[in-house]
Amino acid sequence: MKTNILLFVITLTILSFNYTKAQEGTKTVLDLEKAIKLALDNNYDHKIAKYNKLIADEQVTEAWGSAVFPEIKGLVNYRRALKKGVFVIDAPGFSGTFPIGTDNTLTSTLSLKQTLFSGAAFIGIRAAEVFADMQKYYVEVSESQVKYQVKEAYYLTLLSKEVVDLSLANLNRAKDNLKNTESLHKAGLVADYDLVRAKVQVQMLEPQYEEALNSLTNAENALKLATGLEIRSAIEIKDKITFIDGLVTDYDLYVSEMRRTNPVLKAQQEEINLRDAAVSVYFAQHFPTLAAFGNWNVEAQENDDRSIGDWRFNNSVTLGLELQIPIFNGWQTSAKVSQAELEHKIAQENLKKTRDILTNRLEATILKIENSRAKVKSYSEATTEAELAFSLSEKRFNSGVGTQLEVIDSQLGVTSAKFNYLSAIYEYLMAVTTLEQLLNREIYK
Repeated sequence: MKTNILLFVITLTILSFNYTKAQEGTKTVLDLEKAIKLALDNNYDHKIAKYNKLIADEQVTEAWGSAVFPEIKGLVNYRRALKKGVFVIDAPGFSGTFPIGTDNTLTSTLSLKQTLFSGAAFIGIRAAEVFADMQKYYVEVSESQVKYQVKEAYYLTLLSKEVVDLSLANLNRAKDNLKNTESLHKAGLVADYDLVRAKVQVQMLEPQYEEALNSLTNAENALKLATGLEIRSAIEIKDKITFIDGLVTDYDLYVSEMRRTNPVLKAQQEEINLRDAAVSVYFAQHFPTLAAFGNWNVEAQENDDRSIGDWRFNNSVTLGLELQIPIFNGWQTSAKVSQAELEHKIAQENLKKTRDILTNRLEATILKIENSRAKVKSYSEATTEAELAFSLSEKRFNSGVGTQLEVIDSQLGVTSAKFNYLSAIYEYLMAVTTLEQLLNREIYK
């Protein structure tokens, strides 16, 4: 028995290990569009925002139900008299008690109530519809935030891949330089110092390459987290970080567009409308409400000596109107109206504040785009010049005119220029992503 259990555990462990390895060996090929789709499907906050929108839609249905449609209820009540009550008569010449009621009482009631007029109920429908619209914009806000997070992680992964390639190329170039220096040193054409410098350069670049690999792993993990993929899963991205020029940065045009399309601003505008509707709802509680009602009762009262099949059921039907007039409730309604008016003013101030914050962010974003664009152009030219300087330094060193220090310095110049160029592209892409979030639309598709 123990042997069978041990074999079962070993088999289960092997199967689990093989399954895990198979999962690790499966690569998910990602592009930006697929990454965004995965994130929108898996992001918890975005799911919650969509659920809140569905709840708001149901609240609209609830508001219509309470204001327009009748309320119909059925009730069945059975009572068994364990001890009957008595009716007492105490009169001159006669005094006695008589039993009241029967052993069994069965009552069924069908009631209907239809609101004819209720100002608060009908205004409440409008408030529920405004709240549903506000939740719709919060779904857009959530979607915009998810897209920003994914693009940030995606572009960082592309940058990290380029840095890894750059670090590897730099390391290989240093190794090639070391081999060349060793050959020249054996031929007696370069000094010991040049050889030592070449070795030190390789030793310094090796940990930099490892650090670049670690940064790529961290960037990929951030992308997996943003898209809802397992951290231990493998991903593959074939895109390259590229600079796309041609974006027109018209500040006044963008400000006007942002104030029309930004979901945060639209949601806060709907909140103002909601607070305004709340004022009307509370004020309408000053008005009377009118409702029609009807009841159909079927009742039987029988003692045990009559079988249930022979019970006698009596019907009664009543119709009526009910008018409720609020007279005084300790100024509670007036206080609610005042509170709602103050909340309406707060919502207006919040909208103004948010509009100013987003306008300032838009201006800073446009300046960032222009600055990054200038950096890309400058660092592109610097990369070309640095590569030329490195080529010349190699030729000078191989001909015995230059020094190893010149080669290393020019190599560092190439690395620095390329890294600055890639970083400028990343800054540009993130600034454009911020602009897309502000305008709530894609700029580069």
